[in-house]
Amino acid sequence: MKRASATETIKNRSKHAVRRFLKSMNCAQAILETYAPAMGLSIETSRRIASAFAGGMGMGSECGAVTGAFLVIGLKYGKTLDNDPKADQETFKRVTEFVKEFKARNNYIGCSQLLGIDMSTPEGVQEAGKKGLFTKRCPTFILSATEILERIIA
Repeated sequence: MKRASATETIKNRSKHAVRRFLKSMNCAQAILETYAPAMGLSIETSRRIASAFAGGMGMGSECGAVTGAFLVIGLKYGKTLDNDPKADQETFKRVTEFVKEFKARNNYIGCSQLLGIDMSTPEGVQEAGKKGLFTKRCPTFILSATEILERIIA
């Protein structure tokens, strides 16, 4: 059986995350679900963990693709011992790197700023839906997040 190349794996994960988002998941769920099984977390559990992160955590703040990526970084590098400063340093180094690159590509990490609409209100969410921003813009942020994650967690 032929093994997928690193480039194919990135494309497959990116496509999977976008498909899951467009089907029914929020950005954070789509990202976490894509990486969870490889890190020992079930898809069902990953969906539950990330469910409250939609619409910038329901407040228009950090984009779900960003918070989903933070969750993946935490799964890979987060500390499991009470006193593990090396794990903390590694985790936050990678989070900082992720944010820097995501901002370089998209200018912001906030959902409201990325979409240009106040996502902290039901009216803003409704307006974003009417304008088709969830299908036109959000997949771009999910692709950015997966591409950056692939490099950061390799």
